[in-house]
Amino acid sequence: MFSKKLKSVSAVVALSLALAGCSTSTNKDQEKSSLPTASPSAPVEIEFWHALSGDLMTKMVDEYNKSQSKVKVTPVFVQNNYEGIVEKLQVQAAAKKLPDVSLNGLLYTRFASETVHAVPLEPFIQRDGYNTNDFFPNMLALGKDEKGKQIGLPFGISTPILYFNADKLREAGLNPDNMPKTWEELPKVAKELTRNGKFGLTMSIDWAWLYQAMMETYGGSMMAKDGKSVGLDSPESIRAVQTIVDMALKDKSLPVVPNYGESINTMIKGDAAMLITSTAALSSVGGTAKYDLRTALYPTFGGKRTVPAGGSNLMIFTTDKAKQDASWDFIKYITDKQRSIQIAQAMGYMVTTKSALEDPSMKAYLDKNPNYKTTYSQVDQMVPWFNFPGTGGTKIQKIITDQIQAALQGQKAPEEAMKEAAKQANALIH
Repeated sequence: MFSKKLKSVSAVVALSLALAGCSTSTNKDQEKSSLPTASPSAPVEIEFWHALSGDLMTKMVDEYNKSQSKVKVTPVFVQNNYEGIVEKLQVQAAAKKLPDVSLNGLLYTRFASETVHAVPLEPFIQRDGYNTNDFFPNMLALGKDEKGKQIGLPFGISTPILYFNADKLREAGLNPDNMPKTWEELPKVAKELTRNGKFGLTMSIDWAWLYQAMMETYGGSMMAKDGKSVGLDSPESIRAVQTIVDMALKDKSLPVVPNYGESINTMIKGDAAMLITSTAALSSVGGTAKYDLRTALYPTFGGKRTVPAGGSNLMIFTTDKAKQDASWDFIKYITDKQRSIQIAQAMGYMVTTKSALEDPSMKAYLDKNPNYKTTYSQVDQMVPWFNFPGTGGTKIQKIITDQIQAALQGQKAPEEAMKEAAKQANALIH
């Protein structure tokens, strides 16, 4: 287990190596190839779905296509993030026209396993002698189904962190080198930073991912102990939502924003002094903010911190054997050390392998960009993005959003909102 107070990325690496308990050599020099047999004039063609805007994915796919002649990957950008991919998977599954390989949001691992039947990866891993020990263990576990089978490999993993405008803290007479570390402290500091029409903190808690981070940090659980009902109406959950509602309606230190993206824009524009969101926003916030932007660990409550992993897994959906081999070869390429570093440096996601974190270029990058280093110091508190059971499990995310929004709008008390959320959610999982 990683130390809770890592002083450097090197410390993270050292402890993660101990966790692995076995060889950490990478797959770069492995001799076995999974490439399908094909003539140079007839490569196996596969379709790859993703939801990452910009040209990075296209560039990486082009590099893969140029690196060999037996597989040709066609990237397909799917709008509306991972929800868009899931919706499209549902439609294409009915038509029996699933993509060959796709990114799949961590929120939908259970859906991929039970509904659209992602292809287990163990046969490919065993056949090729592929070394999975280089992945951080808790990141590799994100790609396992409910039975423990590996159905995906991690790609672009993130955790929620605290962003803050150091200039605004100085203006308020606060020390940016001594940021609040707990939820017990944060509301008070946010109130002090609320001035001149600007807010102290912006956070889209109605986004179920950030809700999970806060309610589990407060000691709650997404499912009750009996595993038969949700934990959305637990005292810990209600207390977490009450904290944010009080900041929004009582202290007026937190804006009620319509969505995740707007909370980020509020921070970028300088209309809030602090922001809690994914590390994946580092490139957009850091690339446009015209102030001294810094980051800190996600706050604790009662000495506890829980950070759900955001991001996705790469999964195979085709039933064609040649295309499965081609897809597996592509997955190995796009999750290797070099590509992991590319994604981390371009977007703020975490590297997924120890060798990538040890790489001199990555170490130098993190030293030069300390905001990107923060997330690695809480990787030991990373947990899976919770997947609710049942065919209606994915709909529960919207229920959480709607009910928390009702509380933030003052339409319902937090207790009433979360009891209603639990009632609707329980009806879907039974």
